[in-house]
Amino acid sequence: MSLQIGKSTYVSEQRTLFIRDKEEIKLTPREAALFECLLEQKNDIVTRDEVLQKVWSKTDYFAGRSMDVYINRLRNHLKKDDSITLHSIRSLGYRLED
Repeated sequence: MSLQIGKSTYVSEQRTLFIRDKEEIKLTPREAALFECLLEQKNDIVTRDEVLQKVWSKTDYFAGRSMDVYINRLRNHLKKDDSITLHSIRSLGYRLED
């Protein structure tokens, strides 16, 4: 399935993000799962616990720290398309916007 976000396209079967038709970024399985979780509720707040439960199947401290690393990786990929933002909502979670 192909999803449009901002000026980019995400192809879930290939776990590939095509940034503005110029750059192709292959996501790791965990990055892809996290990105798809955020895409499902694009422009809405997704709680940290919801993401941790869906992607890591647990909500402990170590899973939370691991998620922080993957959020930063996604941000680094997404900053190449200035029409997409990944906001941290203090004490709640994240919001992916285009």
